[in-house]
Amino acid sequence: MIRLRTLVLLVAATIAAGAVGVGCADEKVASEGPTPVTVLLDWYPNPDHAGLVAAVERKYLERVGVKARLVVPSDPTTALAQVAAGRADFAVSYESEVLIARSKGIPVVAVGAVISRPLNSIIARTDRGIRSPRDLEGKTVGAAGVPSDRALLDQIVRSDGGDPSKIRLRGIGYTLTPALAAGKVDAVIGAYWNIEAPELQAQGVKTRVFRLEKYGVPTHDELVLVASDTSVGERRELVRSVVKGFSGGQLWASRSSDLVELLLRRNPDLNRKVLPRQVALTAPLLSTTMAVVPAEWTVYADWMKSNGLLDRDADVSKAVTDQFVP
Repeated sequence: MIRLRTLVLLVAATIAAGAVGVGCADEKVASEGPTPVTVLLDWYPNPDHAGLVAAVERKYLERVGVKARLVVPSDPTTALAQVAAGRADFAVSYESEVLIARSKGIPVVAVGAVISRPLNSIIARTDRGIRSPRDLEGKTVGAAGVPSDRALLDQIVRSDGGDPSKIRLRGIGYTLTPALAAGKVDAVIGAYWNIEAPELQAQGVKTRVFRLEKYGVPTHDELVLVASDTSVGERRELVRSVVKGFSGGQLWASRSSDLVELLLRRNPDLNRKVLPRQVALTAPLLSTTMAVVPAEWTVYADWMKSNGLLDRDADVSKAVTDQFVP
């Protein structure tokens, strides 16, 4: 999905709920009932969320005693603040957003990875003579407008021996795919190679994809599950149960042949023609253990700081923890 998804105002929509309880003992579930939790998504349900939806639909969360609601918030930009303030229990966000929030003193922490590699990419039209990132010189690249666009573009072009100053970066908001398909720009940055690239291919637009990690951007978790410092400190068993339940859904989704129908039940607006290809690309990316690697977060945080994406140091030891992964 477009990287600016967190800036779009969406209609609030509850997309999933499962009957469940807390802890691992059936007796405790029966006597105390399930513990309800709210999980704010970063966007409408799509293949990137397949494991989370499966955890509810297939009752993996029920087995660990959690009644979860997956919710698309009316304003996704406030998701981390809502978690920090206790108005939501968990949120799906991005490694970069968590690091930025932490650098600003917002008490949130990533407790598991949903997708543990970058999905953001540069997608270029092949009919514009673009075979590698350095060929973007003299071209116009459309961007959604988030601060990281320029830094990522410059890194990729420089690593390929090109001069980023010779590239025009044009803000086009949420219209990355339509603008590229219509030929209004030569390439876009901020689109996901597992989602937007298949959409363009289905439209007959021939493209070439340049993935961030192949051009000097440190590997990082694209999507993570985030909790508050309070939950991590005072509701540790609940956090552990939620991560365990979601990891069960992630494992099932990574192996299932039923993901297309599962996702269409949750979001009938998904493109049925393109969805099978998107699912095929995404299923292998789902982090089946939800493991996070703090050392990799340190490397990425240092890269963000050196490229002006962090105004001050983020305490990585507080931004991410691997204490809750199975």
